Amino acid sequence: MNADITHETGRDHEAAKEEQPRSRLRGIDHCGLLFVLLSLTFGGFFAAITPSFWGFDEFEHFGRAYAIDHGQILPQHDPVRDIYGVGGVPSSAYDLRELAVHNFINPGEAPDPSVTDRDAFHRLEQRPLETPLRTALVANTSAYSPVAYGPSLLGLRIAELSDASVGTAITLMRLADVVAYTGLVWLGMYALRGHRLKWLVFVVALLPMAVYEAATITADAVTNATAILFGALFVKATFLRQPLPGWESALLVGSAVLLPVTKPSYVLLSLLLLLVPGARLALWRGTKYVATLVGMGMFGAWTALTAKVGPGQAVQLRPGDVVDAGSQLDYALSHPLELGRVLIRTFVYQENIYFGQFFGVFGHTWVPAPALAQLSWILAAVLAFGIAGWMYASRVQLTATAVIAALNVAAVFALLYLQFTPVGFHLIEGVQGRYFIPLVILGAAVALQLVPLRLRLASPRHVQGSKAAIVILVLIALASSAAKYEYVTWHG
Repeated sequence: MNADITHETGRDHEAAKEEQPRSRLRGIDHCGLLFVLLSLTFGGFFAAITPSFWGFDEFEHFGRAYAIDHGQILPQHDPVRDIYGVGGVPSSAYDLRELAVHNFINPGEAPDPSVTDRDAFHRLEQRPLETPLRTALVANTSAYSPVAYGPSLLGLRIAELSDASVGTAITLMRLADVVAYTGLVWLGMYALRGHRLKWLVFVVALLPMAVYEAATITADAVTNATAILFGALFVKATFLRQPLPGWESALLVGSAVLLPVTKPSYVLLSLLLLLVPGARLALWRGTKYVATLVGMGMFGAWTALTAKVGPGQAVQLRPGDVVDAGSQLDYALSHPLELGRVLIRTFVYQENIYFGQFFGVFGHTWVPAPALAQLSWILAAVLAFGIAGWMYASRVQLTATAVIAALNVAAVFALLYLQFTPVGFHLIEGVQGRYFIPLVILGAAVALQLVPLRLRLASPRHVQGSKAAIVILVLIALASSAAKYEYVTWHG
């Protein structure tokens, strides 16, 4: 293929746009269609092969969804332990969770599969969902608002109405998350259907880690998809300087309002709505200001309502650990130099772990995505970056986007330092690479404007070849990840 890297100064606005279709068949949004196909296929596969409650905090998310479904919107109080964040769950689910915990704490060693007693899993999964309730601690998900559990609630309600088994309920809830994730991201890609930037969204949204997470019972399926949707629409309006029609404007504003509620650690992202010129929204000029105030107000109200769950979220990983946000803050303020050392040590010892986790670690046995998947995804991202076209944000928009994205990264570390890391510990614990997936679209937009390097392709045929290569590379990343996870988990 006759292609080279070019650095252009005379930037043609059309460089960022797709060629106009010359037939009805070519008018199909192949990128969006392929995304839906791959997301549903591999999301469904991950949902099917993941043992019950082996997803990250999956039992806690199940418990939170079950509580919401039965009218317990706010965190519940446990008078015995005097903590908030407990709820009743069916005993069939509780027993299945006990089996899952025992198995992923004591997994089979190679060459044996990680699942040591598949018959026990199948037997417990066949029990009815509707069984006597048992009290379970779900404090680490109690702060999530009901908004993020919409798909899981739908799957759970279908299971309840059909008298399904607990295993079927888990599968239905997982598949509902997959469909919701796919649909929300597709809306963002459809909004970018006239721009090659959609291929970068395609690559990011099909990260093996993102697809796996969407295939478990988790509020993060909706959170990640909402952040990607918001990022795609925000970049279109600011970095591509394109007006948003009514439905796109409504989605941008709606996602900005919901982001602070679906996951408080992404509250800063909603402030980016203020950077969108009012003329590019097909809404009243003051809508973005009202929406930002509403989002922040909802965030403040929900934070106040769930503030008491803090003590219940404390996780003691080692004997003698003390996890307390107030004490940690006092320690940091009284030992500022030590805080700096903590940050340095966290980066030195953990950055390679975050990098691997970004691509994928699957299940509580922490099966890493294969090197082939990581390399394939990186190559796909480079190609998508190379054909994405030029960005046109103003200096203020560019700087503010970069600053807010960086502050959001800092907020993730700060939150885990206060709520998860033992007081005085030598580094920050609890941070995982998957937490940064929702920020990739914004970071990529900033990089696209700051790094003026693109692929100069000799003909439209070569552009189509690049797109085909992106699809093949993403397919390799997903297929190799799914195959490795399935083999290690069930075959060994």
